Amino acid sequence: MPTDLPEKGASAQRDRLFRVGLLALAMGLFVAFWMVCSQQVRKAQMRDVSMQVQRVAIGDCLQYVPRATLNSCASRVDPYSSHAVMPPGDKPASAADAARALMGNSAAPDSSYR
Repeated sequence: MPTDLPEKGASAQRDRLFRVGLLALAMGLFVAFWMVCSQQVRKAQMRDVSMQVQRVAIGDCLQYVPRATLNSCASRVDPYSSHAVMPPGDKPASAADAARALMGNSAAPDSSYR
């Protein structure tokens, strides 16, 4: 029976190594999930800030530029109006959307204001 003792010790050590490996895998997955979530939050915050800046810029344009229309201000403010190629997921909301949000969605962007 003394030969059974080393087998139990090896089995216990193998079980301990399995648990440590499983714990390390779970921690690695947790860290990866946290990194993905924090990146998504940062991207959403940047989109929000970009939208706020566009709203303020369109409001200032409408207020301070003589005879400015909503479309002319939106075209001045939109930083992505050039023909540069961007992935569709990286482009923030358009300046026209910011203008509609500023004006309260009731005004169509093509209508003229007097």
